Amino acid sequence: MSDVSSTPHTGDAFETLDPRLTVFALANGMDLAKDATSRRLEWFAEGLERGILIEHGADSFSVSVVTWKTGNADTLVRDAVGDGLSAEEVGSMLGDSIERANGLSL
Repeated sequence: MSDVSSTPHTGDAFETLDPRLTVFALANGMDLAKDATSRRLEWFAEGLERGILIEHGADSFSVSVVTWKTGNADTLVRDAVGDGLSAEEVGSMLGDSIERANGLSL
């Protein structure tokens, strides 16, 4: 995966979602990577890196689940979960997204 800054961005589209993502990450043993237009919850399972990718467009969020081999972003597999979502909708689908990401294979 590409480098993602861990510096929080205030006043952006993620302002209301970030606290929930932080608590979710801590409760589930995940890392939370942040950049200006996306957030990625990451963990390691069954020999692969796994993640929930939350991206912000013009006025809504999209969620995808991803998996890749450690240190090899070229192996990335991505599956869209939802598009045109509100922050509340994103928050409500996080638990199910873990199972979906864990089900991905290369």
